[in-house]
Amino acid sequence: LRRLSAHFALFIVTNQSGVAKGTISVQEVEAVNRHIGSYLFERGITLLETYVCPHEPVSACRCIKPNPYFLKKAERNFGIDLGRSFVLGDHPHDVELARNAGAHGIYVLSGHGTKHLDEIPKDTEVADGIREAVQVIMGTTGICSPLSRS
Repeated sequence: LRRLSAHFALFIVTNQSGVAKGTISVQEVEAVNRHIGSYLFERGITLLETYVCPHEPVSACRCIKPNPYFLKKAERNFGIDLGRSFVLGDHPHDVELARNAGAHGIYVLSGHGTKHLDEIPKDTEVADGIREAVQVIMGTTGICSPLSRS
């Protein structure tokens, strides 16, 4: 992520349906997100924003992934070019989010990735984890070759 942050604006977009279900509070979600932001910042990685959908999938809200609501918001608020952007995720809705927003999706096998691998479109770029996804992005954008260790 540090390598990416030198060239890209970084965001988190997350569905937290546990809020609507009552299994986690908004305050607990915010505390976790603050911790993640602080942890990354201490390591030289800045997140511009963390977007959270607190709704259940059955609510059909406009902000739940794979709807591109938050990516469109980042596009407006931060001048992001979604056509030159990437979405990394370990759930099929992350790949669909990228497609819905006109961005490039990379499915990572870490986290829940192996569990849902058979649910993603066959033409989806797949990486073992974030490190490998960063190598793909750097090679795709011409910033450096996929095998570079810069």
